[in-house]
Order: sequence, then structure tokens, then C-alpha cells
Amino acid sequence: MSLILDDEYPEALGLIAHAAYRWLTKHLKLDHQPAAEAAMAIAEEARRELGGGHIYIAKGQEWELSIRDREIYGKFRGDNYAQLAREYNLTEMRIRQIVTRCRLADIKSRQGGLF
Repeated sequence: MSLILDDEYPEALGLIAHAAYRWLTKHLKLDHQPAAEAAMAIAEEARRELGGGHIYIAKGQEWELSIRDREIYGKFRGDNYAQLAREYNLTEMRIRQIVTRCRLADIKSRQGGLF
């Protein structure tokens, strides 16, 4: 089964409802009716909160990459550049760049400013 919406329902909200429905049925294994009700409640909440304005929704690629980079840094052990490169389908040079950037950010976050 899938979510069926009225033809007059706003397209963007319909996309939100469909995405929520797919996630609820796939990840939480909800049956059709509770998933459909929850998906519509999510879309309606978005309409009440965001309706009337023009909102740009970013794809979030930078955010996803930062999650990946933090994951790589968390797995880094000092001598496993090649293993991480294979695991993430990146070059060793790119792994070194990610580790260096994350290390510097980590150090900066722990050090207080001078002024």
C-alpha cells in the first residue's frame, strides 16, 4: 500500500508526507493506517509551522560529508590511512586531509581564545 493524497493537497507537503510514510513503514515497520496517519500529521504540522513562507530546503550534502568525516576521524588510529581509504572509497591523500582538518578543528574546539 502507499499513501493516497487529495489532488488538491500542496505538492511540497505531499512529498513530506510520502517521505514520512516510507520511513515509518520501512524503519518502524508500521502498518499502513498508523503510518499514513502519522505521515499526514507530520505534513500538517509542517504546514502549520512553515506554511505561507518560501522556504529553501538544502540537500544537506555538506552536513552529510561532515558526519562522514567525523566518522573517519573517529576510526583513525594513526596508521590506518589505507584501510580507511578502502572502507570509504577515497584516496589515502583525501583521508589524510580529512584527518588533518578534523584534528585541527578538535584542537581548536578544546582551546580557549586569547581574548
